[in-house]
Amino acid sequence: MIHRILGSLLFLTFSLLEAGSISATIDSKEVFKGDTVILTLAVTGKNIDYIPEIDEIAGQKILNVQRRSGTNFIHVNGVNSMEKTQTLMLEFRPEHNLTIPAFSVKVDGTLESTKPIRLTVRKSISGMKRESSNFSLETQIGKKSFYLGESVLLTVYFKQRTNIDVMKIEYQPPAFKDFFSKQIGNGKTYKKGAYTIQELNYLLIAKKAGKLTLEPARTKVAQRTRQRQMGGWYIDVPKWIQISSPPLIVNIKAPREAHDIVGDYRLTQKIDHIKVKANKPVHLTLELLGEGTLDDYEGVEFKIPNVTIYADDAKIESTLLGKELHSHYSKHFVFIADHNFIIPSKTIRAYNYKTGKIKLLKTKAYTIEIEGAKLATDSAIVHTKNPINLSADGASAQSRLPTLLALFLAFVLGIVVTYFFKYLPNIVPWKKKGKSFRGDEAWKILYPKMGESKEVEEMVRKLYAIKNGNRKIEIDKQQLKELVERYREKR
Repeated sequence: MIHRILGSLLFLTFSLLEAGSISATIDSKEVFKGDTVILTLAVTGKNIDYIPEIDEIAGQKILNVQRRSGTNFIHVNGVNSMEKTQTLMLEFRPEHNLTIPAFSVKVDGTLESTKPIRLTVRKSISGMKRESSNFSLETQIGKKSFYLGESVLLTVYFKQRTNIDVMKIEYQPPAFKDFFSKQIGNGKTYKKGAYTIQELNYLLIAKKAGKLTLEPARTKVAQRTRQRQMGGWYIDVPKWIQISSPPLIVNIKAPREAHDIVGDYRLTQKIDHIKVKANKPVHLTLELLGEGTLDDYEGVEFKIPNVTIYADDAKIESTLLGKELHSHYSKHFVFIADHNFIIPSKTIRAYNYKTGKIKLLKTKAYTIEIEGAKLATDSAIVHTKNPINLSADGASAQSRLPTLLALFLAFVLGIVVTYFFKYLPNIVPWKKKGKSFRGDEAWKILYPKMGESKEVEEMVRKLYAIKNGNRKIEIDKQQLKELVERYREKR
């Protein structure tokens, strides 16, 4: 907007010096829905009133306001005089056709008024100029028929004659209403013949199947022109031209089979250990590499009973090779347990749109052996063929003592548990002053740093043991606080 305002100010400052007057101009009398318009009110005279505040224009809210004022000495018919200028510039976004009303200001003792201005707002770009002798805008798509989930490349070309002096270009990309879109890079500019070409690339993925329309790209170009003023000098004035690209109609086909991803990929995986000590981490990394896009792929999940599992956010990188998009997907998993377990195989269904077939990508299953693993134990159940008569005198007499002993032990255990929870905050510092953290948070902060020092590894193992119910573990509160603060800053 600043460039548009400065250009209009230069024009108005020099052209309204002749006599007391008020004028109203807009930068374009025909715009598309969503575009903004700048209304400029300029008052010139020896004695002028202050232009009042304006909050709306024909019911449309004002978005930006700029005020300018100045004083000029003029010489007319041998008489020198001083003339004042006030300029008010208002930016708004019209939603429909409207008429900008007349505005009145007292100038040199006389009430002067502007003329109403008719503004047209178009809802579509149909009928808009596709090109001019100096400029053109066009789009090209890699395929006009492709699958739902398949990525295609859309390229926008803006051409201008190299010898044309352009003050400003206002570009608006296609709407992409029914597509996921992503601009690739910052574009490039090059010369071809008598033209300078600016090129932009977009990656598109359709949101639904059927025949879809890609809305045109459009641009407004301010060509520099020279305009002579009353004093004999010239100023630069923009001459605006609006052009658009033609709309494109594409056919989106739905894959015929259920799938997880679309494209042609290969799956690789690597695991650091299949035999570790109890509560030591096992790291597994899955990678997908190939042609297609994986931006919306949610990935696989592992759920293994009695195994702590952590997963980092997937890392996805996309590279344009020629006119094909290649993606690299990587996700890291961590498994921690104190017993043997199996990392199960997972299947990813990849729909290959080139062959029209589903390719099953399967991860390997791994049996993880834990050194000194605990054996899974359940409550003992005794089976016997002979029924036991609990009402017999002998059995009853023998059972009284264990019952009394159990009651006493339960009483003592209750006291111990009460004191344990009372003084638990002094043993395990889940909270600290300032930035607080919970045990789970401390675990998440320190766990990825286990490989950096034995100190961190030992602390993580203690936290894990407490998490799993080991009440005999004691943690140095100050040490935990220092470790968490140190590695929280590095995240």
